[in-house]
Amino acid sequence: MEIERKFLVKEMPDLDNLKPIGYERYYLSEDESSIVRIQKKGDKYEREIKKSISNLEHEKVKECISEEEFDELKLGRDADGIIREGYQLSSNPDISLKIYRGRFEGLVRVEVEFSSREDAEAFVPLAWMGTEITTSPLGADARLSHLNKEEFLNLLANFGV
Repeated sequence: MEIERKFLVKEMPDLDNLKPIGYERYYLSEDESSIVRIQKKGDKYEREIKKSISNLEHEKVKECISEEEFDELKLGRDADGIIREGYQLSSNPDISLKIYRGRFEGLVRVEVEFSSREDAEAFVPLAWMGTEITTSPLGADARLSHLNKEEFLNLLANFGV
């Protein structure tokens, strides 16, 4: 079970001495309650099924795939790719920073994962965190991937970015 909230970044935290993890993500199918995606995360390749339980809670099932499977499955999906770098900032709670590249350049968000819904609801964002975007298209890569450049830039502008 994944329980998380997502925020824009008001002030960049110190990333010195942190090693980024590269992400390349593509969506194979989706409906209102679940998605199937593939991703390259660092040097690992995965297929993942993610089912929505609520706005904050998701159930994930991951399996490792080969680089060849990844390359074959992503064929024809280049326009839908999400490219970003992730930085692990802390582990209790699990806080990571995501910096988007390519067509979503300009989006920097922080993801906070929790062990319970109660912890998620009680969380007070840190001073450097900005507006919460958990339920916005900016907070979900599957929804973000459907935005064209103009829609993306308008959404960023609406949040003051």
